[in-house]
This record gives sequence, C-alpha cells and structure tokens, in this order.
Amino acid sequence: MPSSVTPPELLLPAGDPVKLRYALAYGADAVYFGLAMASLRTPKVKPGQGPQFTPANLPQAISDCHAQGAKAYVTLNIFAANHDLKRIIPHLEQLEDLRPDALIISDPGIIRLAKRHAPYLPIHLSTQANTLNVSACAFWQDLGIERVILAREVPVREMAQIHDELPDLELECFVHGSLCVAYSGRCVISDYLTDNSKNSNKGMCGNSCRWEYENATLQVNETSRPDTVYTFEEDAHGSYMLNSKDLCLLRFLPELMDAGICSFKVEGRTKGIHYVATVGQVYRQAIDTLCAGRSVSTEQWDLWESALKQSANRGFTEGFLHGKPGSNGYTYETSKSRSIATFVAAATGLSDDQGRVQLEGRNPFSTTDALEWLTPNGIIPMPASPIVDIDGRHVEQVHPNHLVWVTPPPTIDQAMVRWSLVRRIEDRQAGVASTADGLS
Repeated sequence: MPSSVTPPELLLPAGDPVKLRYALAYGADAVYFGLAMASLRTPKVKPGQGPQFTPANLPQAISDCHAQGAKAYVTLNIFAANHDLKRIIPHLEQLEDLRPDALIISDPGIIRLAKRHAPYLPIHLSTQANTLNVSACAFWQDLGIERVILAREVPVREMAQIHDELPDLELECFVHGSLCVAYSGRCVISDYLTDNSKNSNKGMCGNSCRWEYENATLQVNETSRPDTVYTFEEDAHGSYMLNSKDLCLLRFLPELMDAGICSFKVEGRTKGIHYVATVGQVYRQAIDTLCAGRSVSTEQWDLWESALKQSANRGFTEGFLHGKPGSNGYTYETSKSRSIATFVAAATGLSDDQGRVQLEGRNPFSTTDALEWLTPNGIIPMPASPIVDIDGRHVEQVHPNHLVWVTPPPTIDQAMVRWSLVRRIEDRQAGVASTADGLS
C-alpha cells in the first residue's frame, strides 16, 4: 500500500465503558458506542459487569477515546417512533456540547433532528439504512452525510464503483462479526416470537433466528409453484434454518483497501472483552502489516485466522463480498458460538510489592491447565506458577469472581498488564461451546 494513502481505520465496538477501554488498548483507531435508548444493540447486563453508557458517563467515554488519539462515534441508530424523538432531542443537545467525532444514524427523522440540535457533528449513515448503490450514496451525500456505512450485502466490486464515482464520500464496511439473515439487520422475527417483549429494532433482538427448532421433517411449497418443494430437516442438534456463519473478511482486507474503504468495522457491542481484545489485536496486526507494505504469506493469514477462532464464533464466511454466499454461508451444527480457547481471568489493575498481579476469575480453571496471556502486545504462554488467593493461601482451582494473585512472565510489558487476559487453550480441532464472552 503506498505511503501516501491514508491507512484504513480500525473501528471496534464497545457495549459499556469497560469494553471501550479494552477496545482502545487492543488497537482501535475509533470506537462506536451509544445509549441503550437510542441504540440498535443493547448489551444484556450481567452480574459483575459495569454500567452501560449513560448521559453521566458519556463525557468520560469520549474523553478516554480522545486521550488515546482515537475517535468516538456515538450511535443513534434505532428506528424511531414519535415518542422516541422527544427523548432523543436532549441527547443530541448533550452530544453537541461533548463533541464526539461523529453520530451514527439510520433514521432520516433523527438525521433531521441532528442537523437542528447538533449541527456541528458529522453524521455517518448506519448500515441499517441499507445503502447499496452509487445513486443512494449520492443522495445521502447531497444531504450532508460525510460517511456511508455500506450494507453488508454490497459486493466489493460495487464498493469500488461507488468510491470511483464519489471519491469525496467516506465509505465504511463491516469486516468481522455476527451476520443477521435479514437485510442489514431489518428484522422483526423476535418481535413476534417473544410476545412483543423484544423489539429487535430498538436494541432487544432475541436472536430467534438461531433458536433450535424441532421438527423431524417439514416440507412446504408456495401455491403458485406446486412443483417446487422446500424441505427442512432436523438432525440430532435440531434445525437451524436461519443460522448464518460469522463474517470474516480478514484475508480480503487488501481488496477492500483497493476498493476505497476508509474504515473497517467490527460487529459486537453485545459481546465481551475477550472478543474485543482477540479480534482487535488480529485486525490491528493485519492492517499495520499491509500499510507497512509488507507481503503476507498464506501461513501468516492462517495464523491470524486461527487466532480469531480463539474467540467465540459460528464459523466464518465472506458473506456477500464476491456474490451470494449460498449454503456455505450457514452453519448447521449448532446455533451456539464455539471457540478453541476459554477466557478464564482478567487482570484487575492491582499489583503487590512482590511483583504479582491480581486476576479476577471469569470461568473455572486450574493450575494444571494449559494457559496463556493475551496482552495488547501479543500472546505469551503462562508458565506454571503458584496461584494465591487474597488471604494468602495457595489454590489449585480458581472460580468465577474469585480474586487471586499470580506472577506474570517477565516478558509482559508492565504498562500493558492492566489490560491482559488469561485464557485456557482447548481442543484446537473441535472447539468448545463458549459462554466466556457473555461473562465478560
């Protein structure tokens, strides 16, 4: 990549202030986040987790980004009803004072309000606006939109066409994370299957598409096509009719750079710190390597992809990047995410006069497990060493929420220990069903 070309931005998700700080530590050039009442993704609050984003902590979140030289993008991407607009106006007025680097909006009505109540803030058009073509992009650019987050369904050749015809319009695309089977997330399945308790377009998607539906064999046909029969079958695991694999465009980053994409976005505001750290680190390394003009071997791509599998995933697909994904874009074994590692502990930021650091257990582990440190500077094997609880007793087992002391390897950068995680290496072939991200 020529040095005169601006490197693409790595845009990581944050579902709460803690995840935001991990995103910054693991390489984000920008972080996107927002209040639950205005966001299309609302993380579930679990015991031990910090608060979600609120009007009170938004100033610190934006300040944290700017202190690290990163940009802060605030999401207001719900599909709003009339009663939602009254709540959004004071939020926009606060944001105008806080000066994040951009607002991410999908609803034209909210865009109109933003231009009135936060006129100095750039607007990025959310992927939920389903922007697919150059004419639509030009329409939004004429209305003052500075960046369009393209629909996931846009193939790379058409991304390049849009950039060629509208070179002054910034283009962003998703490169990694969960895929919705509805058009860029416009889905109401969970509205119907959860007694309307989960409004999928206001941050409460119930992931009904990934439920395990039981029906040994179901055959249906549409009345005007009586000779065409669609068969849904169930195996030992159930039926997963709408269960997409996860998007992974790691190997196609060079193509996306050539197509004029200025920001590589990672999905996952509802996911945990292990996911953010793992994915952020891999894409950071890949972008930096490509921007330095270094060639990447097949072996290196394989290593990076293997590293991504350390975090929970449903298998990987390139989605619509080169056309329709077909049957290979779905996973038929399970709706649960699986990984080849389990996130077991996180550093708390405390250390003692013996050089030990404090860890908080997130999943059970023992001193005999094969463990490794995930740090912002790389992955380091965790040698066998004593683990001591806060009362000074040696322990063999650590459980969730337990606080223990360990001696980190001398190769760990002490400035990065605070953001280090510990994980257990599992069967690299089979993987394990993982709830680790949910515990983070």
